[in-house]
Amino acid sequence: MEREIVEKVKAQFGRQAERYAESRPHATGTSLDLMVEWATPTPTDRVLDVATGTGFTAFAFASFARRVVATDLTANMLIQAHRLAGERKLNNLIYSLAEAEALPFRDGVFDISTCRIAPHHFGSVPRFLAEMYRVLRSGGTLVLCDSSTPEDPDTSAWQQETERIRDPSHVRNYSPSEWRRMTEEAGFHVERMSTEHRSNLILSNWVRTSGNDPPTVRLLRERYLKASPEVRNAFQIRFEGEEIHFSWMLAILLARRA
Repeated sequence: MEREIVEKVKAQFGRQAERYAESRPHATGTSLDLMVEWATPTPTDRVLDVATGTGFTAFAFASFARRVVATDLTANMLIQAHRLAGERKLNNLIYSLAEAEALPFRDGVFDISTCRIAPHHFGSVPRFLAEMYRVLRSGGTLVLCDSSTPEDPDTSAWQQETERIRDPSHVRNYSPSEWRRMTEEAGFHVERMSTEHRSNLILSNWVRTSGNDPPTVRLLRERYLKASPEVRNAFQIRFEGEEIHFSWMLAILLARRA
């Protein structure tokens, strides 16, 4: 099953890499600023950014750290990251093709590890967290952010199905309580956690980034138009003319390796 997920991720993000390079929700946002603020990278730090996509989190940390290693499962994503880094004149990045659950690095070699808006595509979040723990030095910092889901099972189920219709490589969004539990079970001490930040999205842009065909776009629009009051409230769904606006809650956490 996990190999099937890997192949779906490679197909989706390899095909749409240029679209993700242009995606504002991935490139900007208060969540990215908060990750840097919490991690407090210094000029001597070695940073690992897992599932870097087109590199936006890696770029944010490269401005402060000695070196950033950016990994991704998809070669086309790393090609776009390398291009964008060149445009920003960042020369302290190294790129590595790697799976999040099987990182090709020695134990304890990084001071900070990061991951942003990616774990909902991972076949095994516990194995990913175990790898993040392994490659961090003692006292090292983990800071991650991902789209999260309400604790309410019915509202969560609506979101999960919507995500899978839009992107078959989606595995699962996790609730804040699940994130805390999994991170602590991996051996980390969770120092801070926030669910105050959100990813604000417009349906037309969202489906363009993922490359959905017209029937899928129509199906998604129908889901939003028919969403229950509870779902509309949870995801801040609103209609402005033909545009559908909504937002996903983000879970952001800072944890320390023992």
